Amino acid sequence: MEKTEPNLLTSSEVLSNIRDLIVHLHRSNGAKAESIVTDVVAHLKQVMTSGADPASPEMLRAQQTMFAVDEVRTLLSQQDYTGAAVAARDAAKEWKQPV
Repeated sequence: MEKTEPNLLTSSEVLSNIRDLIVHLHRSNGAKAESIVTDVVAHLKQVMTSGADPASPEMLRAQQTMFAVDEVRTLLSQQDYTGAAVAARDAAKEWKQPV
């Protein structure tokens, strides 16, 4: 069986997925939340390795969002769903920043 990469998301899907992530965190659905985080991280990594100017608004937005998503991952691993939901809201705010 071949290992496949997660489906990469569009920019608008990232925000939608972060909103879904918040819902699943409030429901303490760790498995689904982890799956969503994986998809979001794959998109953010794609943006950050795209070769774009590191000082560009899109790159800065992706970096700041990744910091917040990393916090979600840390709290999710500790099963702190409330804290992870707060961090996910921060990620959504960062992603909404204009580019």
